[in-house]
Amino acid sequence: MTTPNRLQLHWNEIKPLLLKRWPLLTESDLKYIDCEFDRLVEIVRQRYDGPVVTVKEADIRQEVLEMLKKMEL
Repeated sequence: MTTPNRLQLHWNEIKPLLLKRWPLLTESDLKYIDCEFDRLVEIVRQRYDGPVVTVKEADIRQEVLEMLKKMEL
């Protein structure tokens, strides 16, 4: 059995924040992501990457970490 990561521990709490931050995400996307950071990056890139917006993994990671820090206070 593996130890849950911070995203897994706070998944239900962070989902609304993810939808607020990246409103193009859907409930289906969140089901697919299922607490996996790599999947979150993949889907955010799919929804937002293009000629206007470049989405970097480090930026997504930083935003998610900030959300988690606020929850863990």
